[in-house]
Amino acid sequence: MCDSTEATGGTTTRPHIYFCRSPNMEDFTCWWHPLSNLTDGEEVTHILTYSKEKEAKLECPDYVTGGPNSCHFDSSHTSIWMVYCLTVTAITTHRNYTSKQHCLDVAEIVQTETPVNLTYNLTDVGGDEMGHNALISWTYPVPAHVQYGWITLVYELQYRRITEPNNWKVKYPLREPQVELLGLPVDDYVVRVRCRAQHSKLWSDWSATLVMSIPPRQSAGKLLVLILVTGVGVVALLVITFSIVLQSKRIKEYFLPPIPKPRIIGIDPLLLKKGNLDEINRHFSNFHSYRPPSYSEEVWDHVRKKSRLN
Repeated sequence: MCDSTEATGGTTTRPHIYFCRSPNMEDFTCWWHPLSNLTDGEEVTHILTYSKEKEAKLECPDYVTGGPNSCHFDSSHTSIWMVYCLTVTAITTHRNYTSKQHCLDVAEIVQTETPVNLTYNLTDVGGDEMGHNALISWTYPVPAHVQYGWITLVYELQYRRITEPNNWKVKYPLREPQVELLGLPVDDYVVRVRCRAQHSKLWSDWSATLVMSIPPRQSAGKLLVLILVTGVGVVALLVITFSIVLQSKRIKEYFLPPIPKPRIIGIDPLLLKKGNLDEINRHFSNFHSYRPPSYSEEVWDHVRKKSRLN
């Protein structure tokens, strides 16, 4: 059997290493496209070999972690500032097919994770005419990747109005996971952010978009009118309440007048209390149908005795 790097009839006859990535400069993974011109039922085995600088060739240490058609190098097999050269060989029953050599430096294939947790906070100090300010912040999903200083992150933030899908405004480069946008007109905005290692050309994927709403601010004149109206209303309510409290007795007498005591017109109530019958009879004699009662001496004696006992 012999190695082949030829193409027949326009069909690829060898594997191809198409992408390598390290998330943190401590390990990395490479993926390849497998042989694509197999006949039905033909079996093939792919083997990745690599060498560092001028060292001897070694076989891939892990074909599983990165998924199908991949090779993963853990921290014990990863060295920075050294060049790795890799090839993939497809072994069939008829011949071998070897890919082109793919060389890399781990520091140059760092592709960071996508930023998460985008939030915003309005910090404006001006009015609608001057525009509004908003503080945008986010986090890196795996802090352990950057805590030892192997990677220095650089961020790029883009934002636009919802109504202007192709008019992105860019903030770059950003060293901190936050930025303040100044002078934003009232509107709805879309914000997204991505990052990369400082010495890498590979950007992370874009974060999930954040929808940011800048509401209009009430003018000073309208706010002053609202405060005055509210103040007048409160004062008027207090005055009415105090008036009701002070006039509660009169209001009660108006709605619930006192029940008058029974009295006879023209008769002094004191006469009834004193029991002066002659005086009472004299007053009642003015009525034509009234006849003064006659009392016997026995009754008067009884009344006099009773009065003395009292």
